[in-house]
Amino acid sequence: MKTNKQIDNSEVRAEQVANSQSVQPEAIYLGLDLHKQSISITRIIDHSTPQPAQRFTWDQAWRFIQKQLSLAKKVYAVYEAGCFGFWAYRDLKAKGIECFVVHPEKLDPQHKRVQTDKLDSRNLADKLQRYVLGNKRAMVPVYVPTQVEEQQRITARHRCRLQKQLHSLQVRGQGWLLSQGIFKTKGWWAESVWEELQPKLCAELAAALEDDRALITELQKRLKAVEKTLEDSAPKELPKGLGRLSFVLLTRELCNYERFHNRREIGSFTGLCGAVSSSGGYHVDLSINKAGGWYLRTLLVELAWRIVYWQRDYRGLQRWKQVLQADSTASKRSRKIAIVALARQLAVDIWRWQTGKLTAQQLGWKMSTYKF
Repeated sequence: MKTNKQIDNSEVRAEQVANSQSVQPEAIYLGLDLHKQSISITRIIDHSTPQPAQRFTWDQAWRFIQKQLSLAKKVYAVYEAGCFGFWAYRDLKAKGIECFVVHPEKLDPQHKRVQTDKLDSRNLADKLQRYVLGNKRAMVPVYVPTQVEEQQRITARHRCRLQKQLHSLQVRGQGWLLSQGIFKTKGWWAESVWEELQPKLCAELAAALEDDRALITELQKRLKAVEKTLEDSAPKELPKGLGRLSFVLLTRELCNYERFHNRREIGSFTGLCGAVSSSGGYHVDLSINKAGGWYLRTLLVELAWRIVYWQRDYRGLQRWKQVLQADSTASKRSRKIAIVALARQLAVDIWRWQTGKLTAQQLGWKMSTYKF
């Protein structure tokens, strides 16, 4: 770790390089590698080579970045999305800096198996420079939600975490019961089942499961309250079978339907598109690429099965109707392929419906009105 004196000298040298130019630079590119205790910054001035990376504390880094605005006509910055979220992006934009946030990745393009904060910041600066100069494939900026969208998504993801914690406690209890040779484990936390099981348990296991039952009861109450809040924010009219809770969870995970400009963008975002391995005469169609969040795919597949049951006239279902119907003789693999394709089509059609490109009637949906 550099001392404060070394950091200050490094900052002075960086300013001297910029001030030595007779003409004010058109642009400065900053690659930021963010950590809790420090920020590593690599700077590129116009078309020059990257300068040596510098390590700052957060306060020093913010002062250094602010000074760049007086050294060039335009300042660009990029950092990886992660635990720091998007507040840094908003702070940099407020200072007048054109900021980008990119998906985290292993920044070792030459596979040297050497990865440090300084190398990460340099690779980010290189990508940023190429992207701004016109190579739009150099990096892919992520969508930055508004503060309202981010806050709403917190509630949806909080519900998901509560559900996972609840499931973990329930499964752990089932495992403990099986370890004692007790096979009646379904719903063991319910009062009626627990009264039957308790006499068969040793005192230690009964005490441990009693604690877990108290946690399960509390989590169920909290989960129900969060779900009620989410359901109350749903529209009154929705396609039959879609469900208020599922629709709100889907919407908050996507943040904003207007961010997608065509059906390809929304389809790709779901991660339900088939992957391909092709080179020369070699070509193999692979399984879905699973790009993006797993939770979005889970929601869409769940909704697709509901659509099969409730929306028989849905136009997106007609191609797969024979395969997915209850009495179908299709193989398990064919049904899996069909439901994934339907889930992808459903995401596209919900986007079309929400952006006004098609109406529910044009899609063949039956609507339901919910009473609050």
